[in-house]
Amino acid sequence: MGKFDNLNDLELKKKLEAFEEELKDIENERSFIFKQSGMHVSSSKVVAQMDEFDAEALTVKEHIAECLEEIKKRNL
Repeated sequence: MGKFDNLNDLELKKKLEAFEEELKDIENERSFIFKQSGMHVSSSKVVAQMDEFDAEALTVKEHIAECLEEIKKRNL
């Protein structure tokens, strides 16, 4: 039993759209922050922030995959 099997079809699609938007936001924020040329940040802080962004993105990607799997299961 998955996390999203209790949602109706419309709710599931909206949840998927929300996760996809969240992933875009994470990627945009990561790109914006790490392309700042006028900022001096220690390398350890950069590594920690990159790890944080990557972990957050991975979690959202897992949720997207779960939503897609549930959609696929329903369409069979």
